[in-house]
Formats: sequence, C-alpha cells, structure tokens
Amino acid sequence: MKSIDALLDRKYDPEKYHCVHFLIEAAQYLFNQDYSDSFIGLTTSLHETLRTSRHTATRNRQIREPVDGTIVLMTNINQSSHVGLFYCGRVLHLTEMGAHFLPLITIKRFYKRIRYYEPITHSKEPG
Repeated sequence: MKSIDALLDRKYDPEKYHCVHFLIEAAQYLFNQDYSDSFIGLTTSLHETLRTSRHTATRNRQIREPVDGTIVLMTNINQSSHVGLFYCGRVLHLTEMGAHFLPLITIKRFYKRIRYYEPITHSKEPG
C-alpha cells in the first residue's frame, strides 16, 4: 500500500482544482495511471463540469463492487455530483474542506447515490 500522505495537503478550488483534478492526480500517484480520458470535459471549472458529468460517466463501465482504482461517483441530496477514488477499502476525495480518506459506510451517510466505474484505462485492449 502506497501512502496517501503526499495528497492530503491539496486545496479545493472550484475553478482550477476540484474533485476531478484530485482524482486524476491521485490515480497517477498511486497507480501510475492516467485517468484523464475517463473525464473528458470535466477538468474545467466546476460549474462547467456539473453539466457534463452524467454524459462522461457513461463512457466508463459501471461495476457492482469497487476495487482499488475504481472511480466512485457520488450524488448528494441536492443532485450535485462528486467523484472520488477507491483505494484500500476507502474513498479518497477532495471537498471544500480538503482531502478525505473515508470508508464507504461513512460516504454512504453523506451521499444518497453511489456508483462505481472502471476507468477507461482499465477497459482498453492492449495493442
């Protein structure tokens, strides 16, 4: 297990560095994988991102249970979308309050709908 300590000091900025940016950086750091293709159109301002999240999520293959590296798409009671990265049985994500590394049971208290997606990098055929 690689330590997440290097990611915990990230600061949320809705225009320049939000949950999608954080997830992409975390996947690169933890798995040496570029998840950018899983989020085409979602790395701009958060206000623009919210408009395209449903379309982009459908590009990734939905799975039933998360494994390390799974994209966790969360929807809160206000229908606002948020993403995190599943790692070591927890969800690593960035909010206005900073980086969090929480068990699924805690995440389920805050979000009414949680879906799991395999990133595009995992579903590409070699060669």
